[in-house]
Amino acid sequence: MVGSTLGIVGQTMWTPCELNSALPLYRSIAHALERDISRGLLEPGERLPTHRDLARALEVNVMTVTRAYAVAGQRGLVTGEVGRGTFVRGRKRSAPVALPRPAPETTLVDLGYHRPNPDPDLFDFEGVLADLARGRGRELLLSGNEPRGLVAHRTAGAEWIRKHGLAADVDRVVVTSGAQHALTVALSALCGPGDVVLTEALTDPAAGAVSAALRLRLEGVALDGEGLLPDAFEAACRKLAPKALLCAPTIHDPTGTVLGAERRRALAEIARHFGVSIVENATNAFLAEDAPPPLASFAPERSYYLLGLANSVVPGLRIGFLLAPAVTGPTGIAVERLASILASLTGVAGLTWAAAPLMAELAARWIRDGTAEGVGSAVRGECAMRRKLFDRVLGVPVDAHATSSILWMELSRGWSADAIVREARHHGVALTPPDPFRVQGHAEDAKKDGLRISLATPSTRGEVEKALRILSGILDCTPGSERLGRLPRARRHAGPF
Repeated sequence: MVGSTLGIVGQTMWTPCELNSALPLYRSIAHALERDISRGLLEPGERLPTHRDLARALEVNVMTVTRAYAVAGQRGLVTGEVGRGTFVRGRKRSAPVALPRPAPETTLVDLGYHRPNPDPDLFDFEGVLADLARGRGRELLLSGNEPRGLVAHRTAGAEWIRKHGLAADVDRVVVTSGAQHALTVALSALCGPGDVVLTEALTDPAAGAVSAALRLRLEGVALDGEGLLPDAFEAACRKLAPKALLCAPTIHDPTGTVLGAERRRALAEIARHFGVSIVENATNAFLAEDAPPPLASFAPERSYYLLGLANSVVPGLRIGFLLAPAVTGPTGIAVERLASILASLTGVAGLTWAAAPLMAELAARWIRDGTAEGVGSAVRGECAMRRKLFDRVLGVPVDAHATSSILWMELSRGWSADAIVREARHHGVALTPPDPFRVQGHAEDAKKDGLRISLATPSTRGEVEKALRILSGILDCTPGSERLGRLPRARRHAGPF
């Protein structure tokens, strides 16, 4: 803590009051230093402890402190003088620029839209931008970029994919402007107008939007409490001769389920037998640390694996990565095909042809220095706590993974999802009707009428609990009763609706 008597003889010595365990240690020290300077706890010109003294006080390696001071120097916080030491710069700095939480446009608590709400203090936003301004930021801004992405950015993408449990060569990685862009590129490379793409009968609305834009025929495949049913997939392959299977086996949206390893292996064998390519959407996979290996690992020669950073790190970081199959030939399309799709302005109407280099550089730096992994871990932990709130307030059994912030609540008791959406909005809670998640023409294959609940979007757990209690109170009413329209007293349910 500031004022500790550890270290320099005759002086007090600065040490961090607290360190952020979600960040790499050297960055956490630099962040603590910046915080204490901005609070006025360290004065301009004040001498900081030597690298060795601070390392001894914190019981860390000297190189850790050296790296921390270097980061602080890059941010303009400190200056070093040979033979004299390290000093706080001669002017007080204002509070660091952080990623602000967007001000809500309405008073609604949003349980319909899905996006993370990471702590802004986890990001060295100001430092990275300042370093870019002093370094290669201008070069990147003027860069025309490579359609597949710069090598450094593809290297970071390969590292990020490997952290998700999948072998990834740099040459097979394409950088995209988010996960939906990656999905568009993959399906553009695999399919033409009128081709059949299979997906879960309940699926991410992005699948429908992309398929419609590409004029593909999206067909739903039955699922249960674990996810996609292999027998139903095989039957659809025999009947429809699909070009691709699009699925999210780990934290499926909208059900939050995780497909077991045996089903993944079965799906891979069926796809191999019928010559079907696999497009695996791993956008939310970071929420389940204990998930089986990616589906792509069971059929690497025909699998396209995609993920983005908007859900796992911060919503505005619209960068994604697409991994092409491990081999080329009749069962797969070479990564050059993906590059040609990206480079072609006529390949897909309105398609962004390449990811913005500056945004990709920001993503790459946060992957390399551990920020992305630390933030993802913090988001996952917060989502797990919010899931416990759901279980406590509603007490409703759901099929979603225990740490998933995406849930599908099946409804009974005569309730219709549309009626609940209307009533919830009347009481200040935003929900999304189920229709956008159903594949057109296959509602009968989907699970019972239900609602997708997202626990990640509200800014605080208090807002989540408030919204869940409102929802609980609504569900305590009898459909059509005169109690509707007035906020009923919420109570915990002991079982399903």
